[in-house]
Amino acid sequence: MKNKLDFLIVFFLVFTGAKAQSLDSLTVYYYENYPYAYMEGTKLKGIEIEIVDEYVNWLKQKKNIQTAINYKPYKEFSSFYASVKGGSPYVIGLGSVTISKTREKDVLFSPPYLQNLAVLITDGRVQTVREKTSLEVSKTLAGLSAVVVNNSSHINYLNDIKKLFVPALKIDYTETQSSVLENIATNMKIFGYVDIVAYWSYLKLNPNKFLKIQKVFNEPKESLGFVMPRISAHSPYINEFFESGFGFTSTKTYHQILEKYLGHEIIESVEIR
Repeated sequence: MKNKLDFLIVFFLVFTGAKAQSLDSLTVYYYENYPYAYMEGTKLKGIEIEIVDEYVNWLKQKKNIQTAINYKPYKEFSSFYASVKGGSPYVIGLGSVTISKTREKDVLFSPPYLQNLAVLITDGRVQTVREKTSLEVSKTLAGLSAVVVNNSSHINYLNDIKKLFVPALKIDYTETQSSVLENIATNMKIFGYVDIVAYWSYLKLNPNKFLKIQKVFNEPKESLGFVMPRISAHSPYINEFFESGFGFTSTKTYHQILEKYLGHEIIESVEIR
């Protein structure tokens, strides 16, 4: 019995030691999406990039694991998500990904690093929907078409509008939220959902565009997390990084990262508290 117990102890130590040792390699797949993860000149920047840097520093300081990062960019959300889903145990995906029960069947998520508000955007000249009634909604949105990022959670919200209010609604698909907004900005007959941060960022870069939020359609029930394959070796570590003590999102560093990339008017809506 003692020999069996000794074997189990040695096996556990070897297994956990090997697992920790393997964490010295980290591949980060990132979906290029300002201000989460993007290139500025030759430098990779963004909210998600800096949080991953803090995670790597935490591994070094708290776990004595020196980790080298290899970054791989993606232009399309759908291919990014599929690559993470089928990735190795040492892959973490950064893609401003909404945490959902459906996705949790395919992938693992970190604890949330940002709250999200999904907003429906129209051209600024489109009449404001005051009430979410069939008459009011159909009066404004009937005759318009919608555009949405492929494989995004926003598809569900547009399908609800189609089912409840505008049965003839035509929905087209694209790969970036900036493309959704550019379509709306150049065609008064198009509307779509985007994240509040994407909307804020687009207006910051395009201050002369006249767009508006149809506030009765706001969806404030989302949060964003890092995404990992279900065989992830990093998942228990990144969970500890976010949740140990009072949690990373309670730190001054977390708040400073948000202040670096977001305006005060938007931080209040998205900061994890």
